[in-house]
Amino acid sequence: MADNFGSTSERSSTDYLAFLDGLRAIAILSVVFYHLYGDRLPNGFLGVDVFFVISGFVVSYTVSRRYRGQSAFHFVLEFYARRFTRIMPALLVCLLFSALATFLFVPDAWLSTSISKTASSAFVGLSNIFLAKGTDYFSPVTEFNPFTHTWSLGVEEQFYVVFPLLFFPWVIGPRGKRFSTLVYGALAVVSVAIWLHLLAANPLQAFYMPYARFWQLACGILCFQLVSRIGERTGFERHCNLAATIALIGLVATFALDFGKAYDGLENIAAVACTTVLIGCLYYLGSDRAPHFAVLEIKPVRFVGWISYSLYLWHWPILVIARWTIGTETTATKLTALLAAVAFSLASYFWIETPTRRLRLLRTAPDIAVVALFLAVIAAAFFGFKLMHDNRYEIALSTVMRNRGEWYATSPDTSPQSPGCAVVTETVEEAQFFTKGGCPGEGRSETLFVLGDSHAGAYIPLLKRFTLETGIRTVVVSTAGCPFVSLDLRHDTEPTCAHATAASAAYIAKIAKPRDLLFLPSLRLTRLSLQWAAGPDSSLQSSEQQTEQAVKNAIDQLTPLSKAGLSIVFEGPKPIFRAPAFRCSDWFNSMNPSCANGFDIDRKLIENLRSPILKGYAEISAALPNIHVWDPLPTLCPQVTCSAFRNGHPLFFDGDHVTAYANSLLVEDFVSEIESTISKDQTARVRM
Repeated sequence: MADNFGSTSERSSTDYLAFLDGLRAIAILSVVFYHLYGDRLPNGFLGVDVFFVISGFVVSYTVSRRYRGQSAFHFVLEFYARRFTRIMPALLVCLLFSALATFLFVPDAWLSTSISKTASSAFVGLSNIFLAKGTDYFSPVTEFNPFTHTWSLGVEEQFYVVFPLLFFPWVIGPRGKRFSTLVYGALAVVSVAIWLHLLAANPLQAFYMPYARFWQLACGILCFQLVSRIGERTGFERHCNLAATIALIGLVATFALDFGKAYDGLENIAAVACTTVLIGCLYYLGSDRAPHFAVLEIKPVRFVGWISYSLYLWHWPILVIARWTIGTETTATKLTALLAAVAFSLASYFWIETPTRRLRLLRTAPDIAVVALFLAVIAAAFFGFKLMHDNRYEIALSTVMRNRGEWYATSPDTSPQSPGCAVVTETVEEAQFFTKGGCPGEGRSETLFVLGDSHAGAYIPLLKRFTLETGIRTVVVSTAGCPFVSLDLRHDTEPTCAHATAASAAYIAKIAKPRDLLFLPSLRLTRLSLQWAAGPDSSLQSSEQQTEQAVKNAIDQLTPLSKAGLSIVFEGPKPIFRAPAFRCSDWFNSMNPSCANGFDIDRKLIENLRSPILKGYAEISAALPNIHVWDPLPTLCPQVTCSAFRNGHPLFFDGDHVTAYANSLLVEDFVSEIESTISKDQTARVRM
């Protein structure tokens, strides 16, 4: 991807292999086209696999011709000096610019949680390691991360740690050549075996980790080592031309064909095999190549290859920032993003890549000085990134970030009426404990347990205010992504959610005491919008039989908690919206297609969607004692039309999570409901 070829002097030398630039052009165009129109080129991302093979071949070819009998230490040092010079200038500029654009336009959200950590990892060549611990490459989180593409550079940079050490024997003699080939061959076999195992056991590691990608780079190295030892022509020119033709057709077909899940990994093997054969044959043939291969060496194609590194660096962050702002759903916006990416790529190539490679200081300075200089530059760039990150709220153009006190589920832990009174927060296992400290009077004996998905977390400001006002301890147990008592069989039967909610309920049952309360806020309506796209059709209702079974499941889940003496309070379903408010509140994103459905919805529609849930609550209440419902709908939607905003203040962060501002409106009603519940249930127990 970021190899040693491309400078004017190298392209005019006898060592220049023009066909490699043609292959780079094919690889980068497939990657870019995939990111723009993935449905039309389903395996275009395999262009990265092609780059890995090319990189393995090129670094081998280059260092073997530059070896001048120096020691192993100086061999390695020169290699790193040239790698830094080739990779770092354009990369660091791209990382800093992308970071600035992110902090200007992208608000903090679940959809952007991995951005800053990916960026900081990219400065030290470890973004692939970070991404391997997180989210699938094909998930929305990675699609909205401007630094996702740096994973491949991380793989290459980690590969470069071992490459010169294992390749040095090759340049010092025949025995060294055999040794290096055997080592790379053995490691390639081991890497393939690990990769095949991880495809099923841990797909993230199979995709991102260097030991699972090593075989692709090793194929390029072995290709060079084998074809460079063939020597004189052996009469296989015709066969090699045929093999190269088949390999080129096969490579293009691999990009275009969908192999399906049943053949997972076969497309990678096909792309690497075709690229290896193609490079080996074209290198072997030299000027004896068939005429149709001349297309790889015509100047327009080679030019795309020359700028392929810069185009790879810039196309993704430009596309992602466009996705966050103007959107990339239409052909016009995609072409706008593409033209911007090409412009930045050309600027990077002509004003950063080429001048840096020609810089006399870097060409004549001792290798150790070049390495030291770039380490200092990397440190300075990273410091610049941290400075932007630490001041992101001040430099942001996003309304959400600049008015974060209204948007995010955070609030002061102190009471305006009692300056010394504060909420004391303690985290124990998977639970957050909120208690009142430094306040007049003593705390209450009751505990309010809160169990639910991310919607429970959205109520943190309300729960802290509740603790301050009542003195009742609050314990929040979150089952992120998994609603507790969803009244939806899809969640009831999902193994991960079933295990998480059962474990959380068991934890509460273990530490709760009679007369405590359990509040169950969760999303129980099908979303109308997601943070990254429109949601599914929420009008699709479960069958009567499915609803009946879901209610039975809910009663089974709640019976142990009810028998433990807990008063159980359900959250009445809140309004849901067709657009995520946090992505659509600024001049630069208000025209995004994700915002087209607006922030208003008919209350009658919400009432119809809520009806089966409220009916389920009633059936649960008939089966178990001390079941209650707190309904935020009247406060959040007092009119015939529900809105995500009120007088310019946000009520909803995305399509269904409430904001800190909404929390402030709901506190009084919530406190009243819980106090009423305590009073009612105490009276009922006395009568019993």
